[in-house]
Parts: sequence; structure tokens; C-alpha cells
Amino acid sequence: MYTFIHEIRFTLRQLRKAPGFAITVLLTLALGIAATTVIFSVVDAVLLRPLPLPEPDRLVSLDTLERPSGSTGVATIRNETSYPNFFDWRSQSKSFSSMASYGSGGLILGADSDSPARHLNAIIVSSGFFTMLGVQPELGRGFTRAEELPGAHVVVLSHNLWQTQFTGDRNILGKTVVLSDVNYTVVGVMPAGFDFPVTNHWSDLWISMARDAEGENPSTQQRGWNGVAVVGRLRPGVTLAQAKSEMDAIQSGLATRYADEDVNETAVSVQPQLQDIVSDVQTPLRILFAAVSCLLLIVCANVAGMLLTRTSQRRSELAIRSALGATRSQILRQLLIESLVLSLAGGAFGIAASSALLKALPSLLPWGLPRAQEITLSGEVLAFAVGLSILTGILFGVLPAWQASRQDPAKALGDSARGGLGGRRHYRLQSTLVVSQTALSLILLVVAGLLLHSFDRILKVDPGFSPQQMLTFRLAISPKRYSHQQKVSLLRQLIPSLKALPGVQSATAAYPMPLTEGDIHISFSIAGRPTTPGNAPSARVSLIEPGYFQTLHIPLKQGRFFLSSEQDEKAPPVVIVNEAFARRFFPGQDPIGQHIRSGLGAGDPPPMREIVGVVGDVKRANLNEPPTPEYYIPLEQAPVVANPVFALRVAGNPDSYANTIRATIAKLDKGVPAYRLQSYEEDLARITAQQRFQALLITAFAAVALLLAALGLYAALSYMVAQRTTELGLRIALGAPRANVLQLMLFRGLKLASLGLIAGLASAAVLSRYVTGLLYAVKPLDFATFAIMTIILLVVSATASILPALRAARLDPIESLRNQ
Repeated sequence: MYTFIHEIRFTLRQLRKAPGFAITVLLTLALGIAATTVIFSVVDAVLLRPLPLPEPDRLVSLDTLERPSGSTGVATIRNETSYPNFFDWRSQSKSFSSMASYGSGGLILGADSDSPARHLNAIIVSSGFFTMLGVQPELGRGFTRAEELPGAHVVVLSHNLWQTQFTGDRNILGKTVVLSDVNYTVVGVMPAGFDFPVTNHWSDLWISMARDAEGENPSTQQRGWNGVAVVGRLRPGVTLAQAKSEMDAIQSGLATRYADEDVNETAVSVQPQLQDIVSDVQTPLRILFAAVSCLLLIVCANVAGMLLTRTSQRRSELAIRSALGATRSQILRQLLIESLVLSLAGGAFGIAASSALLKALPSLLPWGLPRAQEITLSGEVLAFAVGLSILTGILFGVLPAWQASRQDPAKALGDSARGGLGGRRHYRLQSTLVVSQTALSLILLVVAGLLLHSFDRILKVDPGFSPQQMLTFRLAISPKRYSHQQKVSLLRQLIPSLKALPGVQSATAAYPMPLTEGDIHISFSIAGRPTTPGNAPSARVSLIEPGYFQTLHIPLKQGRFFLSSEQDEKAPPVVIVNEAFARRFFPGQDPIGQHIRSGLGAGDPPPMREIVGVVGDVKRANLNEPPTPEYYIPLEQAPVVANPVFALRVAGNPDSYANTIRATIAKLDKGVPAYRLQSYEEDLARITAQQRFQALLITAFAAVALLLAALGLYAALSYMVAQRTTELGLRIALGAPRANVLQLMLFRGLKLASLGLIAGLASAAVLSRYVTGLLYAVKPLDFATFAIMTIILLVVSATASILPALRAARLDPIESLRNQ
């Protein structure tokens, strides 16, 4: 113990003698450890940490697997399921101790004297939902099976809503809350921090599925309406494979029994719930962690190079210690202790820096990242950072320490007396480190270049409409107060009022609106082309108000737009299709005048609709989707429960219109709140947020790696010049042109850089295939990206080499020889 403390004190004295070296090493390590810790905290919170629920490994997500319409192949298209399918799954399966469904919705908390009407995020769940998750309400209970039936209006509040809207009243149970003009009885309050399903925003409350069981054609009776998610808890001892086998058998039977709706839904996806939540971000986060790990390796190589230089400068000291009786293991231990002290100190600075970075992280994270609120500097992350600090200390310290411990004391003292500071072994090791840094840096540069190129391609995609100078918002309209006709009447009053506002050039409404979330696929049939039940083609459908195409600047390709007289339920049924629809379903034909029967519309069966126009293709869900068939129906001709999204084209800043819009709506009905008011460009930024986050973060890592590689090469050549001062001075004294000396050192630097580039190119060519899924319109072996990044690194390496080479060429031979 005394020896260890003595060695720690000796280490601190040594570092105090070289403050520049110590500070450089500490800052370099802090940078690498901070970056790695921050990314690991994201990976840990999103991918690694179990869901904060009892026995989360037994929770699984259940989805319908569908085969393409008309196909007899394997079902691979993963969708949510229908209520009738869920009821059959729940009653027939034996692999699950419990099963529950959930779906999203919205409710309106009415206005009062203190606050305006407010839109709430509601989750519609089946009975036993909370029991299946293993979470009990803080107050009250969850929902019973009887509360799935029509007329059972019960609600469980989130802890946050209970605190903010009801002041944490512990007598809230049994009280009535008016939501969307319906009286709901409060039966429970969830604990603080409960968040399921994991969504992009916190849930305000949960209601029973009784709401979906009401009306003339309730969704609980529509086997063809796949709109609910299902989660189940496996019985102890049941494996995923066993559960899937049973669920496939059940669904296969349903597909045979209900051929009209389920003929193509022949299997069920059964996967861990955590996997279902994070599946979209799993690959990007793993690549980010691999990138930051690559950066950390470059940091270790950089610090190892600095330690090699320092141990070479201390050769005489270490030789004297060895001559005085210090064993090889004692010297090795002392040098490793110095490395560990540096790494732990660097780790402490890195942890402090990562704590500060995590506070700023929420503003940098992409929209929609699941479990983002759980990202913290947790105990697991701290343990990782400490372990990482120790590991880096060993990684960058062991080679310099091993080399120093193997030196011959007599030879080292002789070299010191002659001014020598090292040998070929030192050159080889330091050169290897420089080559490694260069190769790793090129890998990061290539990945960053590919992602930036892909992101640039996405930003240049034509969405099919003009989103500039546009504002979008939603209205929460109570179905209790507004029938379809009353909703249409409200829209007919509101849209002209919005158009009349100063600065508003045009206004419209639709459901869904492109790139603002929401999607509808409805089957249809084409006149003269009979189909078998369950095999009718389907396509996206949008319900639109007048001026939709003109407001969004969607071009008309054939025919005409809807007439004002056709914006009526009793008008002749018409439809407009996009070019992708025309190409796929009417190849080589003129679609104008053709007729299709959509499954959406009044009547049984719904009426045949005449195609009156063809418009350009529009990106619906994201910018990198291929052209997809879509058709448009006047909103008045297709009564639906969903509320439309409004879009305004304005002059000036779209965000400045928010208060004016709210005031305009309030004049018509104070009980109709507007929410999600934002510019259309914000919607575009949201859907490209993940690509932007990946590209910018890896680019930052690559820039740091490039700087460290340049510094490593510069340091290696500078020390080489210092070591060979006598030789170079003698060359100049004997008449060697200074240009030759310059060329000699510059060639040495470029040789090391070239070896690193060759290794980096080979590695990047192999590893780039792992980012294929993140690229859009860019090949993983994109020649331009590889060439540009290689040239950048070569230019930076040449710049780092030229300065030490110039210093060597300017040596004073007399002065350099006199010093020897």
C-alpha cells in the first residue's frame, strides 16, 4: 500500500514537471471519453435499458402479418390488427397470461373561466391494460371487461394531468370530467413517470375502448379496419417461438373463416415489446456508437504517440532507475500507473463535460426518438465512463510502458550521452500508431461523407408540393357536438374567415395532409375488373376541401380539379388520382372518365366515382418514399370521424399567425381548440431530423478525428526531426541541398499517410455496407465520396507534414553539431 501511494505521488510530481504534456493528454482524453459517454447514455436509455415495467422481457408486441393482395406467398407486411381479430386472439391463445389493445386518440377538455379549451392526448385501451403491464394506478383502478361495452365512459388520468388540471385532488375518484362533451367518470390516476405506450409525446389520459364500440358502424365490429396495437404478457416458460406458432395457427384459422376481410392476413408477428419500440432507431444508434468508438480509438492512438515521445525523452531517467536496481516489472508498473492516473483524470473531466452536454442534448435529438426522456447520466452510464477511462489508460499506456521497460540501461545511457533518444523500434511503433489514426479517420470521413451526401439528396427531393410560406394546424372537433354535416358547415365558415386574414393568400383543409403524420389506405374496385373478396387493390386516399391542390401548388397533369358544386354530399361522386395511380392501374390508357368504387363513402355499397383529373405525385409519409398510388375524394362526400388538418399559404413568417388563427377560431366556437400550429418547413425538418442528427454527429466525430490524425502525424514528424537533428545537420554540413532534407521528411510523412489511406480505404469499402439502410440515392461504395474524403485527408496530412519538414530544412548545421 505504501509503495502504491509512493508511486502515485511520484507520478503527480512527474506530471507537474510537464504541464503542457499533461494538459494536452487530459483534454484529448476528456474529449474522447465525453463523446463516447454521451452516445452510450443515448444507447443505454433507448436500446439497452429494460422497459420500466415488471418482468419486461415477457412483454411482446403482436401485429398482423399480411401478404400482398392477390399473392399466395408468405405474409411479410406488418400491420396493426382489428378489434375482432384482437378479441379472437385474446380468447383463443394459451401462451399469454394476459393481452390488451391500445390505440391513440384525442379528447377536448372544455374551456372554463381560467383557461381555453384544450386538446388532450388520449390512449384508448382494452380492459386489463394496466394489469397486463404490471403497473397499478396510484389512485383507484384500471378498466374492467364490462367497461369495454358502449356507454361505459370511464377515464384514468396521467399523474401530470392530475397535478396540473386537478391540483392533485386525492378525492378525484368518482368525479365527473367533461371530455369532448361527454361525461367521463374518473376511476384511476397513474403513478408519476408512467408512459405507455412509448410515444413521441406524453399521454394525458387513458379511456376504455367503449368509445370505439359506439355508433352505427363501430370499429370494434370492423374486421377489415386494422387500427389497434396489441401487447401481451407471455406465460412463464413460454418462448417467443412457441407463442408465434400458436398465434400463426389462430390467425390462419381466422383468415379461412373470414375470407372477405382476413384472406391475406395469415400470420402474426411476435417480438419483444422493447424491440418493437426501438426497431426504427436501432441501426442508426449502433452506427453512431461504432463511430464514437472509432473516435476513441483515435484518441488512444494519439495519446499513445505522446506517451511514446515522453518515455523516449525519459530514457536516461528510466535507465538510471534500472541500473540502481529497479526491476522491469516495477518500471512497467510505474508507467502504467502514470497512464491510469492520466486516463482517470481525463475521465473525470470527460464525465463533467458529458454531464453538461446531456443538458443540451434534448435540443439536438431527432424528433420521435423513443425513450428520449430517459436519457440521463445514470449509475450504469457512470460505471461505463469509469470503466472506459481505465480501459483507455491500459490501451494507450501498455505499449509505451512495455517498450520502455525492455530497454538496455547501458545502451540507453550511451544513446543519451551521444544525444540519441530512440531507435528503430520506437520509429516502427510510432509510425504504426500514425497509420492507424489515419486509417480510422478515413473510415469516419467516408461514413460522414456518405451520410451527408444522402442527407443532401433527401433535402433536394421534390415533395410534389411547395411547403414554403405555409402554416399547418389541427382542430379538435367534438363528434358529440358536430355531426359530419355540422363539421362541414364549420369548415365552410372557417376557411373563408382564414382566407380573409391579412397576409393569408389561400387556405384549405384535408385529411391526411402530406408529411404531417397520418395515412389512410382504402381498398377499391375498378369498373369492369371484378376481384375476389379480400383481394381488391388498395391505395392511399386523401379527403380534401376546396382549393387543396391550388394552395399546396400540386400540379394538374390531366383533366380538371374538383368543381365547387362537387363539394357536396349529394353531388355526382367524383375522384382525382395521382400519376402513380394512373400508371399502375391504367397503363397505356386514359384514366379520365374511368370509374372506381372506393370503400370510403356513403351508401352500401359506396357509389362508383368518375375520375375527373390526374395530379402530380406527392410525398405522403417521408421524402424518400417511392411514388405511391393515391386518390382524392371531396371531404363532403366521405363522412369520416377523423378531423382534417388545415394548411394556409401566407406572406411573412408563418409562426406569427398563430394567435390570430386561434382568435378567428374562437369567434366561431370557443370549444374547438387548435393545436400543433407550426410551419410546413417544421414538418419537413421533423421528418428529416433523424438523418440530420446522424449526419451532423458523425461529421463532428470525423472532423475531430481528422484534427487528431493531423496532430498525431505532426507530433511524430516533429519528434523524428528532433531525434535526427545530428544526422540532418551533418547532411547539410556535407553539402546536401536543403530541398533534399525537406523532401526526405515530407516523403516520410506522406508515406505514413499513404499507408493509412490504403488501409482506411480497404476498411471503409468493407464497412460502408453497414450504413446502406441509412442512405438515400447514394451507393455505399460511392466513388465521389471516397475520392473527396481521401483527398481531404491527404491534403491535411501534407499540411501536417510540411511544418516539421520545413523546420528540418532550416536547421543550422553548426548549431546542431555543437549541441552533440
